[in-house]
Amino acid sequence: MNLKKFTTRDLTFIGMIIALMFIVQAVTILGVSAFTPFEPAKSVASAFFVSIVIAIGLAKVGKIGTFTIIGVVNGIICGFIMPAFLPLLPTTVLGGLAADAVIKIKYGEYGVRNSLITACGINQLVETFVILTVPFFFGFSQTILTPTLILVSALITTTLGVLGGFVGSKIVQELKKAGAIGE
Repeated sequence: MNLKKFTTRDLTFIGMIIALMFIVQAVTILGVSAFTPFEPAKSVASAFFVSIVIAIGLAKVGKIGTFTIIGVVNGIICGFIMPAFLPLLPTTVLGGLAADAVIKIKYGEYGVRNSLITACGINQLVETFVILTVPFFFGFSQTILTPTLILVSALITTTLGVLGGFVGSKIVQELKKAGAIGE
């Protein structure tokens, strides 16, 4: 990832996307927490809505490394607000790195619908696996979820991430038609 290729405009837009993403995460996670103590439900609830926001940001910026920047900043912000900083930062960074790597290899850059859908799905898959397993190994959690529950949660969040990426790509198409996002 070469940060020199990101303009001030790119970084500003990424910042706005991160702020919107954080608001969406907070609302969905707090909403779900009010109804259930079931930990994986939080990731599942936010996967769809967050992926919509991320897909719009990825399409607008279009550069490999965008998802990694989103992951780093989101992880740091969440770390200052929530006590889950240590396991959450690597989770968001690894999700962003995995999405960027797959898109670099398969598509070369963000922008086409399939790249947005793939990136959102890969990110959700990696983040869910990491956040539901790593805290146990580092002593942040006393219990580990069953492998079946982790797998089911990962599959659901991946599917919702893909759907969110699809909806986000449709929104991007409409924004391009309206001239809000350039080709």
